[in-house]
Amino acid sequence: MPERFTIMTRIILSFLVLLSLPASAASGLFLKTPPAAEAFLLRFSGDTTDSRATSYALQGLVNSVSAEVFIDQRTNDRAQIDSSGKPYTVLNTSLVGGSTSLRGVRTLFNRYHPSVQKMFIYDSAKDWTFYLALMAGAQQNGIPVTDTVRAALQAQVPGWAGTVVDYRNIGADRIEGYSWALANLMPNCTRKSVYFAGAFDLVCMDYVVASKSFVFNLSLSDPAQVAKITEIFATPGYGVGTSLGGYAGDSVNELANPYGIGYNVSNFYSNGSFWSSFPNKTYTQATGEAVTALNGKVYVAILISDGDNLQFAQGAIYSNWKNDPNRGTVPVGTSLPAVLQEMDTPLLDWYYANKTPNDELVAGPSGFQFIYLNDYNPALLPQWCEINAEWTAGAGFHTTSLWRGDFPS
Repeated sequence: MPERFTIMTRIILSFLVLLSLPASAASGLFLKTPPAAEAFLLRFSGDTTDSRATSYALQGLVNSVSAEVFIDQRTNDRAQIDSSGKPYTVLNTSLVGGSTSLRGVRTLFNRYHPSVQKMFIYDSAKDWTFYLALMAGAQQNGIPVTDTVRAALQAQVPGWAGTVVDYRNIGADRIEGYSWALANLMPNCTRKSVYFAGAFDLVCMDYVVASKSFVFNLSLSDPAQVAKITEIFATPGYGVGTSLGGYAGDSVNELANPYGIGYNVSNFYSNGSFWSSFPNKTYTQATGEAVTALNGKVYVAILISDGDNLQFAQGAIYSNWKNDPNRGTVPVGTSLPAVLQEMDTPLLDWYYANKTPNDELVAGPSGFQFIYLNDYNPALLPQWCEINAEWTAGAGFHTTSLWRGDFPS
């Protein structure tokens, strides 16, 4: 039998496994942070981009040891921590005084400065130096800072005994910067996830730090930078199960999928280092009843997307469910990320607790990760399908959709 038929047979069988697979606890794809008994909530008020950048990094550094820092930044953050049942105290940023543009980071540093051993200075005009400083800080108990933020933090805690390292001149451009990072930082980065970030995509940086992921910002329209992206994805250890976080457009699948890396879009997914501290869970959902099709009738299936996208599940889809009075009046499928069973069980708990008989939770394209079937390494696809079966079953999802595959295939 030709190899391509053998592969497709295994793929078909892997999807059929969904019908009989026991809902065992799917786990191991993402870093879990240690839970804390109580959370401390910070709300930004007029903080600069550079101040927030350092705050998210410090959040991830603290949460990698005890997941207690929660930043109330997105519209639904407060409602979601309330529904999680985790007790929390709101930090009073006015106690640190000084400019309101730096109060958030000063408040965190005032409380958690013993955890910070180094400050890595970056140049905000060279965004790659921020990401290099971020990765170095994650590995060396440090935080990325501009020189202005550094001065403010040292003034806040004059007795801070750490060291300052200057990263402002590493690399004349992005390619040189990330070449240096591949040689000096990649060896100590996780192989569970890699992040493609835009210039100062900040909201998900706490989880990047906590997980010690490699993170970069390179252009998909510059051939030299595309070659560097490919070099990053070709790093030994990345493969089936490795998730591409952040966001760089759907077409980056064409570069990542040949190496077995699949998307979990998350550039605006907030407090990942906090939510990942909750225990993994498995879920079950009643199987729908088949409809007997009648001649002369048109049947319509309504599906809410983009459920492969962590930030949509946390943001737009959540708001839709919470605020639309008509939800539940007609049958609708809502697509959600299957990886929530390890990354954010309180959020998946909320969806299950609030679903009506007319709501069905389904997997977003293409299951536990968003991939292009046409671009995914065919030798790795059967293994990917087996993981997909386990994770979609564990989330209680019976249905998924497939993107960019030949039809028929």
